[in-house]
Amino acid sequence: MSVELEIGEGVSWGIVGRNGSGKSTMAAKLAEENGGTLVSFELENELLEREIREDDSEFLDQIDFGRTVRELIEEVCPVDGDLEEIASALGLFRLLEQGFLTLSTGERRRLMLARALIQNPKLLVLDEPFDGLDQAFRDPLRSLLEGRDLILVANRLSDLDDLVTHLCCVEEREFLLAGPREEVVANEAFQQLMGLAEVIPEFPERIVVSVPDGPLVSMANVTVIHGGRKIISSLDWVVERGQNWKISGPNGCGKSTLVNLVTGDHSQCYSNEVTVMGMRRGQGESIWDIKKFVGIVSPSLHQQHRVGCTALQVVASGFFDSVGIYREVAPEQWRVAKVWLDLAGMTPWSDRPFRGLSYGQQRLLLVARALVKQPPLLVLDEPCQGLDPMNRALVLGVIDRIASTGLTQILYITHEPEDRLECVTHELRHDGSTWLKS
Repeated sequence: MSVELEIGEGVSWGIVGRNGSGKSTMAAKLAEENGGTLVSFELENELLEREIREDDSEFLDQIDFGRTVRELIEEVCPVDGDLEEIASALGLFRLLEQGFLTLSTGERRRLMLARALIQNPKLLVLDEPFDGLDQAFRDPLRSLLEGRDLILVANRLSDLDDLVTHLCCVEEREFLLAGPREEVVANEAFQQLMGLAEVIPEFPERIVVSVPDGPLVSMANVTVIHGGRKIISSLDWVVERGQNWKISGPNGCGKSTLVNLVTGDHSQCYSNEVTVMGMRRGQGESIWDIKKFVGIVSPSLHQQHRVGCTALQVVASGFFDSVGIYREVAPEQWRVAKVWLDLAGMTPWSDRPFRGLSYGQQRLLLVARALVKQPPLLVLDEPCQGLDPMNRALVLGVIDRIASTGLTQILYITHEPEDRLECVTHELRHDGSTWLKS
């Protein structure tokens, strides 16, 4: 179907579709052809890679935390303009002198939005602008977007709300359906395409793992300081057997840091009293002694996957907790990896390079990678970020079902109220000043 989008004053478009349908490709093309300013996860990752590449810590007497928020905003718009107003609305004002590498995932997302908005573009093209953004900043962002000519890519129709007047549905880089929002939403074919998955396939046979006695996670008086900021202060927390925890709170409160303390990916886990699977950090255990019990999905792990692996190889790497494969994979491990690849709906792309897949497809593979060894503890940091309704329902259904069998326990970080897991029994919530348990 050949469709041309009318882009002009008073007309704003929402682009929806399944993972791998070509939404992001179409958005980037529309931005280029119409002189628009684009914001996307891919551009965010490019900026991160640049800051890592230009890290001068080895040549300085102190750690290089990258360009400051102010420098990165002024980089795209040297004139002050509405910098303070936009920075305040997006919660970046107090972070203007912070280095990019000290920012949380949500703070980086808001920085990318600020870089686009400060330019006051004729056309603003946003690829998943609300993913990774907590509730406190969604309404201010909506206010900043009102009245602008927009093209919004979204996996959640609720993210579009009243921001767009028109919708188009993309599949295989083709516009299947386009028109006024009300007409498209009422279309039966559109409803079917965007419908939620109802059937969850059977899991592979259970892998029995012997777990040490005691709580799965224990933290006592934990304090973390990074880049001059106190990220976590005097936290006591215990995850007992049979408990599944939701971890919530505003951007920058330390949710991802908490995950990294559990997995051993934060150096300050050794200077604090952190015990995982009965092993106290810094008492002679290796990072691999604990990682074999833990599966993880997170934005930072996603960013680390810059290796030239195929989809199937990424899933199989979960057996070794490595980014890439550096040892022989047993035939039985390949078989199980293929089962989980199929559960993720990714079998047709098994030989496709990871970086040649869409962002949502990449996230689905990382979920399968985390589950392939059926770990006793599954750490999920925004696992549904970038997923369409069908795949989001599938991922949450798989996680809920595997948790209900007692195979694993969940630590689940999310900003999205609608991304709810039935298996959650407890919540660790940051209210802006302190951590609360319920």
